[in-house]
Amino acid sequence: MGSTFNGMWVEGLEIADVVRRLGADTTSGKKCSWADLRKGMEIGEGIGIVWVGHLVGNWTQIIHVGIEALDVLPTLSAGDRRALHMSWHVNGIGDLLYAVDGNYVTLFSVTRPGRSRGPIPHALDSYAEGLQFDAGDSSWENDPDLPTGWMEYSAWEEEREARLEDDMSEDDYEGVQPGWTDLMDLAINGYSPPLATCITSAFTLVGRVTGRELDDEWMKGVHTRFFITQ
Repeated sequence: MGSTFNGMWVEGLEIADVVRRLGADTTSGKKCSWADLRKGMEIGEGIGIVWVGHLVGNWTQIIHVGIEALDVLPTLSAGDRRALHMSWHVNGIGDLLYAVDGNYVTLFSVTRPGRSRGPIPHALDSYAEGLQFDAGDSSWENDPDLPTGWMEYSAWEEEREARLEDDMSEDDYEGVQPGWTDLMDLAINGYSPPLATCITSAFTLVGRVTGRELDDEWMKGVHTRFFITQ
């Protein structure tokens, strides 16, 4: 998904109703794939895209690209509906937001275990069983899916940062290993194994609420994009 993501889920609304509640341009709808999402347009200041499609049952999934995330969960959930929102950017992961019938119910911390706020702070706890929401946990070090060489690269990066701080140098690539280019790109784009675990857990939680997680099949499908402005 890259270094920035904004996703929303709402139940019980047709796509046309979702778009109207989001405040998007209802006349701009166009079927497209994720690869062609930006085709034929320039996303500039104050202009963005919502990519909207059926997820499962009566749930609709929305991916928001461009401008800042919309604060529309109360509007989406109005009328005895449920809606969720999760997001991240290069500076961290936002709380998982949950609204019911026009009101925020829970602000669920994705990175700090047991930290939830709102009128019903534990409303999502039953969906979180067995999941990990702790950015400080180190169990990721034994994850078999960890990118090859990540532990060695991380140790080198820590030593490099210490050298740069001590020497006040602008650059220091002493000891860099062949094949670390992809790992450097991951790090520059904000990749962090413990945060990746938190994000995966958040998607799993959302999937338990809606009945289906965001998956490759949905991402490879054709959905409808709409322009939105602020």
